Amino acid sequence: MSVTEQHSFWRATGLYWHNRTPGMGLVDSSGTERTYPVLLGTSVGYQLGAQRCCTGVWLAQQRRRRPCPFDHPIPPPATRSQCDPCGSADPGTMLARVGLTATERGPDRLAEQGALAFTWLARSRLPEIRTAEQRISASGLAPERRHRRVTLATWWRLPDHTQRHNELSTAYQRIIKTVRWPAGLGREACTVVDQVETFGLDALPASCQEITTLASGAVPSGTVRCAIGRDLLLDTPDGPLLADTRLLAGWPLHPTTAAPTGLQLRACDHTRSSGVGPIRDDAAAQASLF
Repeated sequence: MSVTEQHSFWRATGLYWHNRTPGMGLVDSSGTERTYPVLLGTSVGYQLGAQRCCTGVWLAQQRRRRPCPFDHPIPPPATRSQCDPCGSADPGTMLARVGLTATERGPDRLAEQGALAFTWLARSRLPEIRTAEQRISASGLAPERRHRRVTLATWWRLPDHTQRHNELSTAYQRIIKTVRWPAGLGREACTVVDQVETFGLDALPASCQEITTLASGAVPSGTVRCAIGRDLLLDTPDGPLLADTRLLAGWPLHPTTAAPTGLQLRACDHTRSSGVGPIRDDAAAQASLF
């Protein structure tokens, strides 16, 4: 099935990962959702439809999306694509914590979170895992959340592969030695998984512009250079363009080969560091652990 087939509409739901491959989620008016691969080096282009609306509730057991009964409008600058009633009814929203992932989703969920490198800590039922996560966060060794601007800045100041592995292994040992473990929760061995090359971050440009707001009729397009978590970095005739696909979610999309237009942009105020070593944000160090 292609996105050009006749349906009442195809509405974007965002960028997802499956088997270490990113794909754009599109849902039709019945709630049937498809994910179309967005591979590094391929061209993508979408013209936005008339109005951005709530994306409804993802029903994981049924593998479909329940449409929003209100077709609630979503403001263009919002990164959340659900109205309050749908957000409250969505179990995934309630469990959207850094570091928590269902076993069946595994590395794909960590890829969606943009984890540059990670290791598993433990495997158990949700209550025990959530307790452990809260204790780790309270210890100051790893935060539950990281501000987007801090996350973006780290892309341009990555330590090399060996340093990433060593720093993550050190953080793992600190947590094991410092945090009181919930009863009945077994530890997983430290096995570092590095995702920098999977995301294409080894080919990051020196600088880029970032989309801040989308509007009806706008066209985000280009050749995919990087796909990091929910973000796409596109090469365009006017230079690299960073697109947070959460801003796309909720818009009707129509495939196009047109050049980018109708985008509100700002300069990404980061440049690649000539030195090595990560940004030191001690209040939120080692977020990539999760």
